[in-house]
Amino acid sequence: MNNSIDILVNNISDMLKPFGKIHHVHEPTFLKSSIDDVSSCIKSTYVSGSGNYLNKFKKELSKYTGSKYITLTNSGTSALHLALNMIDIKNKEVLLPSMTFVATSNAISYNLGIPHFLDVQKNYINIDPLMLDQYIKDIAIMKRGKCFNKKTKNEIKCLVVLHAFGFSSDITKIKKVCSKYNIEVIEDAAGALGTKHKNKHVGTFGRFGIFSFNGNKIVTTGMGGAILSKNQKDHKRIEHLASTARIQHLWKIAHTDIGYNYRMANINAALGLSQLKHLNTFLKNKKKLHLMYLKILTNDETSELITNINHQSNYWLNNLILKPKYKKYKNYLLKKLHGKNILARELWTPQHLLPMYSKNPKSTMKNTIDLWKRTISLPSSNYHEI
Repeated sequence: MNNSIDILVNNISDMLKPFGKIHHVHEPTFLKSSIDDVSSCIKSTYVSGSGNYLNKFKKELSKYTGSKYITLTNSGTSALHLALNMIDIKNKEVLLPSMTFVATSNAISYNLGIPHFLDVQKNYINIDPLMLDQYIKDIAIMKRGKCFNKKTKNEIKCLVVLHAFGFSSDITKIKKVCSKYNIEVIEDAAGALGTKHKNKHVGTFGRFGIFSFNGNKIVTTGMGGAILSKNQKDHKRIEHLASTARIQHLWKIAHTDIGYNYRMANINAALGLSQLKHLNTFLKNKKKLHLMYLKILTNDETSELITNINHQSNYWLNNLILKPKYKKYKNYLLKKLHGKNILARELWTPQHLLPMYSKNPKSTMKNTIDLWKRTISLPSSNYHEI
């Protein structure tokens, strides 16, 4: 069996060889236009919370996603924090997949909510609407139009839907399930810019959707994020809170609430704007890379590539899932890949296994644990030499 893994490693290595000597999971792409725009921003001296690049980036992002109301933030985590702040989740449970980055759970905790972890689909990385419906039916009861956990007696207020690794959840069906139980929906589309569900951009289905523009995303602002709001009232409130709740005045400096200094800086928006202009090219390259992986893994004895032909993915990260009998070779595979400067990595450690969340409410985690033990993320940068 080791020999089969070695063959797989050599096939991946040969495929990636034309693209450099070392391969991280995802590196940023900086074209000359990015350097020029950042340089222009510096020369303007408007590098912080105001400037033309912020307005231009917001406008282009709105045009690309179809969302009318966008707030730019200094991180995806800040975006999640603010979106959840708009929903009263104090001492209430918020459903989310255990297979997610820790920022999702932390943002709930920042708002004094209670993360309640869900399993994912078998051999796939997102929530299953049927499993969700059955789980809520089994553990919850409706009282006065609100959904309560029968065991903890807490209200179940919200579901954070993850579009993991750039692959869309079945958000339309998930929204229908949540509507039955009067549960709010927020989309964590942190790594899903460019991903669509039924020809509509993800992040625009729930009351709020968020993006991340961290350095490992397809479009990066260095550090940054965005909140997409469904309605103008929410949008105005979020804009106010993100700006330290400061009143707009020519010379007074005063504030109306406990706000947050969560605004994106103009210099970050300059980088993001230049990147967004090339997003369609980036997405074409990402799909080509995905198809290259798919080709060498389609008939592979050891593993397969996680994919989904039902939705338009941005192919942010390519994930290889070992077949059950090869599960015990995951660490061997990772060591072999790292030995060839292919810096693949595990998926996120499931949230319910982390010490600060180990006692939180959760569903059975059979699929999540199995997926975690068998799956690795492969180098998925924007190799524009393809």
